[in-house]
Amino acid sequence: MSDGADSAHFPADWLALREPVDHRSRVGELTRLLARHLRACVAEMPTVVDLGAGCGSNLRYLSEHLPEPIRWRLLDHDAALLAAVPRHLRERDIVSTETVDLSMPLAPVLAGADLVTASALIDLASADWIGGLCGACAAAGAAVLIALTVDGRVTFADDDADDEWVRAAVARDQHRDKGLGLALGGDAPAVLIDALGARGYAVGARPSDWRLGSADAALAGALIDGWRKAAQRQCPRKRDAIARWALRRAAAVADGRAALTVGHLDVLGIL
Repeated sequence: MSDGADSAHFPADWLALREPVDHRSRVGELTRLLARHLRACVAEMPTVVDLGAGCGSNLRYLSEHLPEPIRWRLLDHDAALLAAVPRHLRERDIVSTETVDLSMPLAPVLAGADLVTASALIDLASADWIGGLCGACAAAGAAVLIALTVDGRVTFADDDADDEWVRAAVARDQHRDKGLGLALGGDAPAVLIDALGARGYAVGARPSDWRLGSADAALAGALIDGWRKAAQRQCPRKRDAIARWALRRAAAVADGRAALTVGHLDVLGIL
């Protein structure tokens, strides 16, 4: 998920902070449908390609739900993050990592995949990149599971006079180029669904919202601080007002006055 970073480079501590919330927010219904598809349609060991895999959070989640054995290929541009990927979660699985520039054509990378998956990635990408992804997946005959893409919904349980314009500034910032073309931000899920459907996929989509309360204060605080930086880039003359807003909102979540919901969508496509 876009957190206001300058690019698609995310530190390992941020990825570790969000992983428990990511996992509890995932849509079990779609994962079960995918597991049934792999059992029914892939005779041998399935090959799963995980794009933007980071430290392996998506692998850790899916390995608890998909049939064994699987050949996992985890791709990311950051070799340091990939170095932390677990290699032996399940006895019969094979896990490999590859440092890959995801802005390059994806068809050669995805050839032979039975499933292409990503988590918290495509809101950082352009419509052209998503179209290329879907085309490459269709050419490979691969199922597609794209999880935890922000859809633009952000709500606090109470109101703050500055919420609306700060959210608008953050949304503008999410449309900057993060390395995969002009990013779609919250528009990405709709573009993905249309692109998959145009290539013959049966598509299912379900909300996978983050719901953050006082127990999630560390994650909420880091997220809100990322939004602060994003809004300040867009509205430099309002830096102080934005900083005060961020302090108020982080404190409201931490002390239980204002739970925070961040809208995400999980999307499954099967040919």
